[in-house]
Amino acid sequence: MAHHEENIKLENHLAMTQHEYEHHKTDVWKTTILLSVVTIVEVVFAIYYEKSLIPAGWPLWALRLFLVAASLIKAVYIMAVFMHVKHEKKAFIFTITIPFTLLIWMIISFMYDGDSWNKMNKKRFGENPHPAVVEQNKGVTKHH
Repeated sequence: MAHHEENIKLENHLAMTQHEYEHHKTDVWKTTILLSVVTIVEVVFAIYYEKSLIPAGWPLWALRLFLVAASLIKAVYIMAVFMHVKHEKKAFIFTITIPFTLLIWMIISFMYDGDSWNKMNKKRFGENPHPAVVEQNKGVTKHH
């Protein structure tokens, strides 16, 4: 009887074949190398940008755009390979990626909203508001 139960367990076993294992292992290594290269490029570009391009008059938004794009590339590869999303059906992939895209949009819109609020208050109270204004509008303080 024990031998029969052992055969049933083997028939229902969902382990990978050696070929599948090698394929997944290769995928993980490729992704790890890609993520490492993208990260190194990000760091080198940020250091070079700070030391050479900012004094030359290049706008800071170019560095930010590059870093956001590189981070999104890394996020997509992490989700695809390590979270096994690339093996899912398209509907499920969209179920994951659309909210992720909306989250990125939300973060960007909140940053713009905060910047707008900051500029509005600087116009209203000036860079260094009078102490009476600070007292009257509790919470508006002089930043150092």
